[in-house]
Amino acid sequence: MLCEAQGLFKQAGANVNILKFDGGKTTRDAMISGRVDIGVLGSTPFVVGAAKGDMVAIGMCMYAGKADAIVVSKKSGIKSIADLKGRKVASQLGSATDNAFQEKILPKFGLKRTDIQTINIPHQNHLAAMLSGSVDAFAGVEPFPSLAEVDGIGDVIIDYSDFDILPVIIVANRPVVEKKREAVVALLRGWLEGVKLFQSQPAKAQEIVFAFFKNQGFSVNEAVVKRMLSKLDVTPTFKPGVREYLDEEAKLLMVQKVISEVPKWDQLLRGDLMQEAMKA
Repeated sequence: MLCEAQGLFKQAGANVNILKFDGGKTTRDAMISGRVDIGVLGSTPFVVGAAKGDMVAIGMCMYAGKADAIVVSKKSGIKSIADLKGRKVASQLGSATDNAFQEKILPKFGLKRTDIQTINIPHQNHLAAMLSGSVDAFAGVEPFPSLAEVDGIGDVIIDYSDFDILPVIIVANRPVVEKKREAVVALLRGWLEGVKLFQSQPAKAQEIVFAFFKNQGFSVNEAVVKRMLSKLDVTPTFKPGVREYLDEEAKLLMVQKVISEVPKWDQLLRGDLMQEAMKA
């Protein structure tokens, strides 16, 4: 959002056409089809894309553990994760948010996937589903948890930070990296300017993000945006533990028969491009 609004890619010498999708799974599928060269994905779509496609990670968007949360309707009477047993919960299947909810959070509270009624609903429709009474809770991403709280619709009973670092990854199709390395590095230079803006001018970042959601037709206020952005760890490099995290997720997806083998992370985590962009 920041790079587009401020023309930071162009200033860095990158010719970037920005396309918007409703989630990482849709973005990944567009990358596999060749419609998109570079995308921002959660860990689950990336692991599947790395195993089934020809994708590499070239940097990090953020670590979003605090930005994902389980939100319950104020009318539901739900006070804890254990109370979700037998209840209807909206979750976008195939997303990293859903995977962490089903495989990491529920078991910590003695629940299995089959103990709840999971309703497959895109993130942007979670609030509407809760308002209509179609679901009692949702496993959601920002800005929807903050919006629910600020508007008095629901309560966050837990965020993901104690269970999952939720890495959000900048991913490229390998042929693009090999054939257009200079263009990819130029894009990352623009990305780093966006990171710099986010970290050094938080009020400006809030203004841009608020305008984006308003233009998309979302009814959000500045308090929601400020609350949301305060939860994001915007770090562009791979932190220690990212490889182990992806390896663990890949093994879980193998057990679920989603992928057939664990990707070779030594070849797929390409920190060299971001380092080159930083030096430039």
